Amino acid sequence: MPDEDSLPPLVHSPKTLPEALALLNAYPKAQLWAGGTASPEQDFGSPIRLPTTVVSLHLVEDLKRVQYGDRFVDLGAGMTLNQVLHVMKTFLNPALRQAILATGYTALRNLATLGGNLCQKGFFGDLFPVLHLIGAQFEFRGIRSSRWLTATQVSDEGRLTPLAGEILTRVRVPQEDWPHFFYQKIGNFRTPWDERLSMTALARTKHGLVEALRLIFYLPHTGLLRHRGLEAEFVGQRVPFAPRLRQEALKSIQEAMQGLSLPPSLFQKDRVLHMTRWVLSQIQDE
Repeated sequence: MPDEDSLPPLVHSPKTLPEALALLNAYPKAQLWAGGTASPEQDFGSPIRLPTTVVSLHLVEDLKRVQYGDRFVDLGAGMTLNQVLHVMKTFLNPALRQAILATGYTALRNLATLGGNLCQKGFFGDLFPVLHLIGAQFEFRGIRSSRWLTATQVSDEGRLTPLAGEILTRVRVPQEDWPHFFYQKIGNFRTPWDERLSMTALARTKHGLVEALRLIFYLPHTGLLRHRGLEAEFVGQRVPFAPRLRQEALKSIQEAMQGLSLPPSLFQKDRVLHMTRWVLSQIQDE
């Protein structure tokens, strides 16, 4: 009798969401295949090895729809990153657009999907920190269930992972005006973990005062770094910020890094402080 590992993979390509969920119910150990640009079964640089059973979502049109509300846009998790970019020309946060443009190159973004980027095993995809800062929500559907998770709930769990039999179906992105936006990313999937990080900042000012400020860092091997107390301290402060306020902010960020479960590398610490200093120097009144 042939060994299971020697058998060719069984690939299913459903065309509807109910069909995809039925397949997951029938094959609970099946691997969902979204964009196919990365696989938990594959080492970078080696030939692609498919799992024993795969449910490919590339034909499921239900997962590629966009829904517009008064205060949000729902993005289908099966949309490619370039399709999301097209929607974002008019409707979506410019910091998210920058994060997508920093993800690979055009050909890759024609394959990579929103859900595939977010649901990578063991860590957050590059787009999650921006969605966290914006206040996004995530819909998961099972064959008999549906639930929404906030970005805060996801970050508390440490990753965006569907339960058995679930598929990430929609990402709800609030529509808010953030005149000041900043995004920087250092490294890519080939860069050592301790030399990678990203930063996103959003700010809104009026009559020379800060109405809102949000700042988040993502250190892949450590997780998210967001200091909500510091964000609250900046509300009502006059811009440009006084040197004393900037120094206090840097001290608070240093203390927050010391409280992380896994310490950042010296390189990451230096870059976090440099980026914080830069963002605070750039925020001016409208």
